[in-house]
Amino acid sequence: MPDSKVVESVKFKNNAIKRRKNRHQIQLSIFLAVVAIVTLILLYMFTSISYVKDVTVNDTQLITEKKIKKILDISKKDRIYSLPISKMEQNLKIQDGVKNVEIHRHFPNKVTVDIEEYDIVGVVADGSDFNPLLENGQILSSVNQLDYSSAPVVSDFARKERIQLVTVLNNTNPAIVNAISEIKFVPNQEASRRVQLFMNDGLEVIGDLRTLGDKLDYYPSMTKKIPRNQSGELIKPGIIDLEVGAVFIPYESKKAETRRLEMESEIAAKKEKEDQKLEKSVNELKKQLEQIKTKKDKSAE
Repeated sequence: MPDSKVVESVKFKNNAIKRRKNRHQIQLSIFLAVVAIVTLILLYMFTSISYVKDVTVNDTQLITEKKIKKILDISKKDRIYSLPISKMEQNLKIQDGVKNVEIHRHFPNKVTVDIEEYDIVGVVADGSDFNPLLENGQILSSVNQLDYSSAPVVSDFARKERIQLVTVLNNTNPAIVNAISEIKFVPNQEASRRVQLFMNDGLEVIGDLRTLGDKLDYYPSMTKKIPRNQSGELIKPGIIDLEVGAVFIPYESKKAETRRLEMESEIAAKKEKEDQKLEKSVNELKKQLEQIKTKKDKSAE
């Protein structure tokens, strides 16, 4: 019995020694791993590895890559972990035409910028220039080298009515919007929200801005009922009147001629009114300038 106890005691001591060795080895391994990780982090943070080396921007139309990088103001001396991402995103989001921005850091030293822009729903003529009308109702200026061929030209809309039109276009099938070449606002006393649309297929559409959105998506099915030749061209071009219902009026009919004369008269009256308003403003400005000049002459005496 005493011998067996001695053997068990020796085994216990040996096992205890092994456990201590294993524990020390584990502790040493953990310590070395922590030291290695800290060393790597310090090397990354305080060597040239963490300097930003590449900034990639996705393709944009309304804001140039050059302007984006200027706003970001990232230099080759900036460390990737110290970039103020939220602030940079906010600085880009306030730019005209920008809908959303996401900036991502990629180890070890790359940055990607993903910009979502507002869609162009139309263009507004400004003299010989054309400025894009965006889905949020904003009109941009000084935007060069854009393809406006698929966007309708929007004319004679005041801001309130233009916002209404943008809402209609946003909710309309894009294929139908692309089929519109021009949209004019032509109200009169009886129809204060009347709009005139010229389509690429040669048809003309008259509607009420308040109900146009509910009817425009049915345009393809309406046009199928209008006779065409083998080439798909209209045999009798005309007007689709959507103000009350949905009626096709060939141009050769007296009703269409009456409609056209009415529209032309309204456009001419509107232009004359605007010219009178402009002339009045110019005369008032001249009067103010003369008064200022008279006061200066009197004070000089």
